[in-house]
Amino acid sequence: MIPGMGYELHMTRASDWLDSEERPISLHDWLEFAHNSAALRQEGHLDLHSVGRQPVFTWGSLDSVAVGLHWCEGRVILSGAHAPGADLVGLADLAAGLSAKLIGDEGEQYPGSVRRGNEEP
Repeated sequence: MIPGMGYELHMTRASDWLDSEERPISLHDWLEFAHNSAALRQEGHLDLHSVGRQPVFTWGSLDSVAVGLHWCEGRVILSGAHAPGADLVGLADLAAGLSAKLIGDEGEQYPGSVRRGNEEP
């Protein structure tokens, strides 16, 4: 982790989030998914040097902390997901809706409530 940077989680279809562009979630797929998800709401935009202006969405239930999500370079980045009270199982389930996994900056994977057919116990 880079000093001064927050710890982030990533929704990715790759085995490692650093390889997300090899098995990308397209911007089109992400925006379609996000706009059609009752669990997400758009909360403005973020200007990113590498990909330009991107919409930011928030996710959170009544009993969990709000998490910010935005697309970048073939993956969805989650900010605030490592805060105490964040529903990591719910976020992993959200990732599964994109045929993706939830992976931390250091490569750890977070399982959802339903194991997909190709996953080991």
